[in-house]
Amino acid sequence: MDWEPGAAYRIQYVSESGRRSVRTIEVREIRRRNGVLYLRAWCRLRGEERTFRSDRVLSAEALAVPAPGFASAAAWSECSQWMETNPLPEYAYWSPRPAGPAAAGPRTPAPAVLASIPRAAPETTVSIDGSPPHDPARPEPGDAARSLGTVFRVILALALFGAMASNLMSKQGSPAPFAYPGKAPAAVVPAPKPSPPRPAVEEAVVAGRLLRTVRSGALERYEVPSLGLVTFNKLEAIAAIRVPNFRAATGLADRALEARYLAADLNRSGRLAFEELQAFQEKTWREFRYEPNEPALRPDQFLAAGGGDCEDFALYTAGLLRFWGWEPYLGILAPSRHGSTGHAVCLSYEEGSFPGSYTWFQVEAWTTPDGVTLKPGRYVPIDYDHVGGLSNAVSPGWKLQEIYVPESAWGQRM
Repeated sequence: MDWEPGAAYRIQYVSESGRRSVRTIEVREIRRRNGVLYLRAWCRLRGEERTFRSDRVLSAEALAVPAPGFASAAAWSECSQWMETNPLPEYAYWSPRPAGPAAAGPRTPAPAVLASIPRAAPETTVSIDGSPPHDPARPEPGDAARSLGTVFRVILALALFGAMASNLMSKQGSPAPFAYPGKAPAAVVPAPKPSPPRPAVEEAVVAGRLLRTVRSGALERYEVPSLGLVTFNKLEAIAAIRVPNFRAATGLADRALEARYLAADLNRSGRLAFEELQAFQEKTWREFRYEPNEPALRPDQFLAAGGGDCEDFALYTAGLLRFWGWEPYLGILAPSRHGSTGHAVCLSYEEGSFPGSYTWFQVEAWTTPDGVTLKPGRYVPIDYDHVGGLSNAVSPGWKLQEIYVPESAWGQRM
């Protein structure tokens, strides 16, 4: 059988366990591995992408009607290969923290160096006379007697109420329903309003490119017209936009690194939110070790080494921001500009709003060591797992001494 990307086939297939099935597939990509031809295709039976070995296809019939919505074979370029080889499922368990307070407007600019916000001490209770606080779970002396007195009063009240009700019924000459005291009629909970149906066609601009979602029943198709790409996998469409931009900006082409950066978009919106950045930083701090070294590592080197020191963590975060179209920098904080040990953090230039709990550096006139003039405005620090603040690696009184374009810091001794 001469398989063609973009064509549809009805096949009889036998699985590795020997189970036979008849399926209609829409071939997306054909690859040969260890002498075996593999078909990456949309399986209409399962409603998802599957990979089929051609040597397990017992029979195949090309359908006269081509697979709907597919671009030519040329459109399935490096992006499809990228998706084939990257293990994204390892991120399935990762979920962001609940969203914080709504973003606030501009505040009074903080000093040149901002101290990290200390965490509140746990709340304690102390009695006036200095005795240990009462534990509600532990009964005090006299509790049993008070409990018996309460029960007796309740029984007496019920008996009096019953006598009054009986007297009232005899005066009216007709029985009246007896209602237990304190019972209110059950509240009627209105049925929730049904969610409005999602539009059949929805469009969004991601990194300057149009991403179109086309819905037909439970099936969703994603199109990037400027790339000639049509796919049933939204992650693939986002990768087709973001990965080439990242490679052009950094010169890096590391698929494991790109897979981690791509997986930071937890809700598959095509954009990175502050809550998703916080989740990514917490995961990075858990999984990578702090290890002093001399030259500043590129993000792919940091990933391969399994850790690094402060500037390596910061440059790894800067790579994430670059991947998602943010404007990252590397900031150096120290007690003085020359001859002192300092600490490196990632900085994100922010023109819009951000969570009101965040702190920032106000930069007015600044030129990087390699001659780049920075935009005046607010630069939000990201320090290990502290997003919008500084960790205790920054001592009181330290100031922001240098700012670098991240890629210019790679390989420097810091």
